[in-house]
Amino acid sequence: MNSLTAKTRWAIALAASAALLCCAAPAVAAGPAGAADTAVGWRVSGIAVSADGNHAYVVAQDHVGSGHPNLLRTVDTRTGAVVAQTLLSQDGTAGRPALSPDGNRVYVLAADQLLTVDLATGSVPFRTPVDGPRALAVSADGSRVFVTQQGTSGPGRVLVYDTFARSFTGAVTLGDPDVDGIALHNGGADAYVATGAGVVHLDLTSPVPTVTRTVRPLAAATEVTASREGTRLYALGSRSAQGSGYELDPFTDTSRTVFTLGGPASSADTHLVSVTPDGSRLFVLKDGWKPSATVLAYDTATNTALPAADLTGFGLDGVGATALGPDGHTLYLAGPRGETSYLKAVAF
Repeated sequence: MNSLTAKTRWAIALAASAALLCCAAPAVAAGPAGAADTAVGWRVSGIAVSADGNHAYVVAQDHVGSGHPNLLRTVDTRTGAVVAQTLLSQDGTAGRPALSPDGNRVYVLAADQLLTVDLATGSVPFRTPVDGPRALAVSADGSRVFVTQQGTSGPGRVLVYDTFARSFTGAVTLGDPDVDGIALHNGGADAYVATGAGVVHLDLTSPVPTVTRTVRPLAAATEVTASREGTRLYALGSRSAQGSGYELDPFTDTSRTVFTLGGPASSADTHLVSVTPDGSRLFVLKDGWKPSATVLAYDTATNTALPAADLTGFGLDGVGATALGPDGHTLYLAGPRGETSYLKAVAF
C-alpha cells in the first residue's frame, strides 16, 4: 500500500507518458453486451467479480478537495452502471477486495483496518484494526480471512480472522519482514505467501497456521496466485528477479522459471498475475503505468508465450487493477484516463 506521495508520483508518471498512447496496439474487443467504460473514481486499487459475472466490485479512491476517501463501487457488468457504493474510509490506502463464498460480503483492507462490507445493505458492520496489512484471502467455507502483515521491527506475519467471532484469533510468523500476496490452495488446506525470502508454504488445517517450508529455489516474490481448479500455482519475482514468473510445484515445494521479461534485474514492471478458471492460460500485466500497458498471455500446458493472445490498446493512460471473470474469457481492468479511472470489460 503506497503513500499519498507515491500515488502523486504515479499520477505524474502517467500524465508524462500519455503521449505514448498513439503507439498502442489496436483496441481490444469490447466487453459483454458492448457495455461502455464505467467511471469508478480517481484511482482504483482492486477489483473482484461475482461468481455469476454480473457484478464487479471496485475499490477506488476519490479526490475531493484535499481529501482522498476510499469507496467500494458495485458495477452491473451487463449495463456498465454503478448500482451501489459504500464509503470504506475517509483517507489512507486500500487494497484488493475479496468476496465471501456466498457472495454476500466483501472483505477489504483500508486505512489499517479489515473491513466487512454487507452487500445487501451497502454498510460496513465490522471494522477490525490491523497494522501494516498487505493482502488477504478468504477460506472456501467463509469462516476465516487470512491477512498478510508487513513486518516493522521484525518478521512479517499471516493473521487469522474468524468471521464468526469477528476478531483475529491467531497468527503465524514468517521469516522475512517483506510480506505481500497470498493464495489459497488444495481446497483451502494450504496457503502460499509471497515474501522477500521467497514463497512460504503454510498448513491451514489447524486453527493457527504453521509453516511447512519455503519454496526452493525462488528469490524474493511479490505476488502469488492459484488456479481455481487447484492444480497450478504461480508467483512473480521481485528485487533481482523482477520481471520473472515462476510455476510452483505444490507436491515438492520447488519452482521453475516460466517466463522472463527482459531478464533478471531488468526494469520490467510486472503485476497482477492471474490464471483462467480451467488453469489453461496465465495472464500477467506488464508496464501497467503506461498507456502501452499490456496483459501478456501464456499457455500453462507448454509454458510458452502466446503473443497473438496478448491484450493491449485499452484506451487508458495505464492499468492499475485487473480481475478475470468467472467465464474465463472476460478480463475486467481499470485505469485512469485523465483525472478519472474507468472500469473496462475486455472479451477474448
